[in-house]
Amino acid sequence: MKKSVNSGSNRVSDNDEYHKYNKLILWITLFLLVLFEIYSVTTDSHYKWDFFFLVAMMVGVYVVKDKIKLHPFHFTLLGVFLILHNLGTFGTYRNFYYGLEFDFYVHTYFGFVSALMLYRTYNLIGPYRQKWFMFIAIVAVVLGMSAFHELFEYAGAMTVGEGEGVLFIGAGDIDEWDTQKDMRNNLIGGILALSFYFIYNKFPFNKKSQQNLNNI
Repeated sequence: MKKSVNSGSNRVSDNDEYHKYNKLILWITLFLLVLFEIYSVTTDSHYKWDFFFLVAMMVGVYVVKDKIKLHPFHFTLLGVFLILHNLGTFGTYRNFYYGLEFDFYVHTYFGFVSALMLYRTYNLIGPYRQKWFMFIAIVAVVLGMSAFHELFEYAGAMTVGEGEGVLFIGAGDIDEWDTQKDMRNNLIGGILALSFYFIYNKFPFNKKSQQNLNNI
């Protein structure tokens, strides 16, 4: 009984710590996004419109942090993704790095972060008893979010035309197979994240490391 009480106290303590760190991460990310917005406005970049969507995403995830059991590490990774996307205001989506488009890294990273967050949520509060089925569900959700993003981009391109940022069609979008490639890259990132969890669960180094993984 004493062990159970201590365990409950530890969970409450962890939640308090998570709330504190998540709030800090939110404010730091918003501050950086504001700096990007100032630059985008002063240079009249179309990325000035992306600011509103990125802030909405960051704040939206923060609002549901308790429901999805948001871990500060994952929230930090999400903030990094938003910053990576906003680097497009400097023309990064027109560049290749190590032979690959910048767009490849951003979409792959998004799939990776999304799968990490979904795994923690489903593992802690999900209805899935079989790990393999949970993995399939996570891949399906990652691809669903990717498809929604592509439809959002399509609607923006049809409405406002050519340019930069998520609402316009431009650098990183001109390939005729761009939609398929973006979804493929999201899938690659998701599979990488799930492979990490699978390997770690399959070959835990010790019980403490296994417990630490469940907390991430």
